[in-house]
Amino acid sequence: RLARYTGDPDPQATGDPPMLDVDPIRLRAGIDALPALRAQDARIAVAEADVRLARADKRPDWKVGVTYGRRDPMYGDMASVGVSIDLPLFAGKRQNPRIAASESLAQGGRFDREAIRRELVAQLDADLADHAMHLSRLRNARETLVPLARHRAELDRDSYGAGKLDLGAALLTTLGLAEAEVEALNREADVARDAVRITITYGEERP
Repeated sequence: RLARYTGDPDPQATGDPPMLDVDPIRLRAGIDALPALRAQDARIAVAEADVRLARADKRPDWKVGVTYGRRDPMYGDMASVGVSIDLPLFAGKRQNPRIAASESLAQGGRFDREAIRRELVAQLDADLADHAMHLSRLRNARETLVPLARHRAELDRDSYGAGKLDLGAALLTTLGLAEAEVEALNREADVARDAVRITITYGEERP
């Protein structure tokens, strides 16, 4: 599969494997640094900048100009000073609607950010719940199911050795032990997949 995706005929995995320890407190604390929220923060910043620009257009703009001209000596040199003021006329039809539209976009962006954040928190909580459930199943397999199957297989093997049990029944319990161990491995894989997915989705190192 790696060869198909990378084009390397002999791909090798390098670096440390993903961490399998899941820290819910750290993951929840890092929600605001997730790419989806950082992108939304950038959109909000742009909208807020538009608000400031729209408000700036409503303030008068003063300009002062000074000129100096050398003329014929019989007339003397000439200096002039000019002042111009750009007045924001008709603000109710021009600047105010633009300010209102920019403020509406900024506020909408903040609402969208909160909705995105709540969705991410809900997804993280659901993933953590699945992970906790898989951990519980793994502990049950390791601490209860496999030990019981091993004990049963040992008892049946001793019974077969003592001539109290036929070979078929002894083999079935041995097979049951093997199946319990395989199931424990499958549950361990579920836990590992959960941890890797959660780490990549919510806990990647960020600048």
